[in-house]
Amino acid sequence: MIILTDLIIILSVSAVVLFINTKLKLPSIVGFLIAGILVGPFGVELISTEKEVEEMAEIGILLLLFSIGIEFSLEKLIAARKYVLVGGTSQVFLSIIIFSLAAWQFGMASNQAIFVGMLFAMSSTAIVLQLFQDKGWMNTSFGKTSVSILIFQDIIIIPMMLVTPYLIPEGPAESGAVGKVFLGLFLVIVVVFAARKLIPPLIRNIVHTHNQELFLISIIVICFATAFITQLLGLKLALGAFLAGLIISESEYSFEALKNIMPFKKIFTAIFFVSVGMLLDLNFVLANFPLLAGTTALVMLVKFLIIAPVAFFLNIGIRNAIISGLVLCQVGEFAFILSEVGLEYGLLSDFNYQLFLTVSILSMIISAIIIGFTPQMAGKIVKIPIWKKWMQKYDTKRCLPEVCTLVDHTIIIGFGPGGKRVANVLSERKTPLAIVEKNERNVSEDDYAYAEIFIGDGKDEEVLQRAAIEDAKQVIITVPEATIAEDLTIKVRKLNHNAKIVVRTKYEGEVAQLQKLGADHVVPEEISVADTILASMN
Repeated sequence: MIILTDLIIILSVSAVVLFINTKLKLPSIVGFLIAGILVGPFGVELISTEKEVEEMAEIGILLLLFSIGIEFSLEKLIAARKYVLVGGTSQVFLSIIIFSLAAWQFGMASNQAIFVGMLFAMSSTAIVLQLFQDKGWMNTSFGKTSVSILIFQDIIIIPMMLVTPYLIPEGPAESGAVGKVFLGLFLVIVVVFAARKLIPPLIRNIVHTHNQELFLISIIVICFATAFITQLLGLKLALGAFLAGLIISESEYSFEALKNIMPFKKIFTAIFFVSVGMLLDLNFVLANFPLLAGTTALVMLVKFLIIAPVAFFLNIGIRNAIISGLVLCQVGEFAFILSEVGLEYGLLSDFNYQLFLTVSILSMIISAIIIGFTPQMAGKIVKIPIWKKWMQKYDTKRCLPEVCTLVDHTIIIGFGPGGKRVANVLSERKTPLAIVEKNERNVSEDDYAYAEIFIGDGKDEEVLQRAAIEDAKQVIITVPEATIAEDLTIKVRKLNHNAKIVVRTKYEGEVAQLQKLGADHVVPEEISVADTILASMN
């Protein structure tokens, strides 16, 4: 039962670190990495069954790739093909070329240098997506661009794992890499057939039993069985898990499947990141700190200088391109998985493996800290004199303003049809306006002429503070969902005790609760619709 003791230690330390992380507003992954460093063999040595922890971490890898397979679909790829295929391909292959040349110049063999380039081409999907979702940035121009590049990275990791045996001198002869590539292609054909013909009717029949336990177990069996069969064929477990996710993704119940495995994925993925933290040798860090700090800074700078131009040529504007470069300049979690494959094939020495591991963890921690401030950082970068001519000539796209310049203004939260109509009337009255909207597609270039626009989730205090919530004279909440309107009312009243709060709601029965939470005036749709109908009858 030693493994149970170690599991309790891991989860307990993780809980404490996560509590501190939450107070500091850092992503949970940073907490898991730090927890691993603390409890690992190079920390206070609280863990004694490292092999069992690594096995649980492998389950985390399987579920991570399985969930990405479920979320990935051809429809998504087609919809964002410009950003995924052009942006993702350019970023990955430019990164591989530049980092490979750099590694080769520093004395690495060409095959090892190419592998290092593949490692540093990856960015952290987990960190970026979590922060984007928290801040409501998913639908911004830089958000869509960054996520599209991450999607390509998540897909390309599988071919990279298949290609890695080619990089050892005797690779094709001894490892059968050619056969594995053809086997991988055959598996993809089988997956497409199963996804279209076999699995959807099977899952449909399982769902019709109305047995939640049967549904969950069936999904897990499909994941692990596909991964196991893939391993029996000489390929990686992770590839099988990703293919299993693709099979499930074509079912109409894929969202339900993802929702069911999410708690398991979060727990085992947490263990995976803890296990990564356990690998970090603190003695190595202390002995080589100047080298590690310099390499981390150089890697993040080079990635920024690659990604920002790629994003700019996707026509999202200079500011948005800078933000994309800043949010993707870390090394990602899939690089850890790939590095283990490289270690297995002898493409990384122990020293280079520790160097890569340390640089990756440091870059993830630094990136998690700075991502929330990237709009402000981008705003400062574009004010550098060298950018002025570029900005005047090329920067036709808008970005998150750095900070609101208004006082005694009106803030409109939610810029759908109702919010637009209110904004147009207020602009005609010359009322100073700030608009907070989660979806950038709802905002046109013309709207910037009469209001300061802040793209982000109104429930995020940082977004409201950038809109100068403390100095607002009036706040109008036009979102249709009652629960979101309640959350926004609480948040606004907490940050500004004096502003007049006007809230739109659907039903008259929701008025009392919103007033209790701090709304000064509530406009129920059903009453206003009835008044409009009666007025039209007169």
